[in-house]
Amino acid sequence: MGNAEIITNAKKKLEQFLGFSFLSPLVIEISIPFYGFYKDNVVAIGYFGDYEYELERTLIHELAHFIQDKICKPKFPYLHMIIEGIPLLFGIGNGKLLGYYQFVEGFATWIDEEIMGYRGDEYWFSVPKYYFKVYYKGAEIFRKLGKKEAIEYGLTNREFCKDPQKYKLLRTISISN
Repeated sequence: MGNAEIITNAKKKLEQFLGFSFLSPLVIEISIPFYGFYKDNVVAIGYFGDYEYELERTLIHELAHFIQDKICKPKFPYLHMIIEGIPLLFGIGNGKLLGYYQFVEGFATWIDEEIMGYRGDEYWFSVPKYYFKVYYKGAEIFRKLGKKEAIEYGLTNREFCKDPQKYKLLRTISISN
């Protein structure tokens, strides 16, 4: 399967999971293997070779960031970063910066694991402390909620979303059509 098909499949799976359609962001290929990120309407994906499953999982994860950015517009806690940033790199701290990263990365991780399957304890307990604390513990927050509540929380959280009403408006439009 080619990358274009994998991108299309990842988008379709995410749309089915979320219950609504969305326009695709620009997806570009970068030279960093097995890596992906989302920034300003662009999903950047590294070279995955024959690892199509991992590419699809990474695309779903980054597309989840895109959706959260478009609907919720997460607000980064800049002031908290000054105090909490360095300790958090070492997995230390429980402040607002950690909460923000758990909200953003936890949401995307929860979605990619719901769609593509749980990565497994062996994987999670082998990652650096920071990743475990942000990605795994963040996804745990969403796992404890039901699917509908978790999606709503990830797209409307008043603490971290600039526009918490946008998702409710989107749901109203989707239901009425």
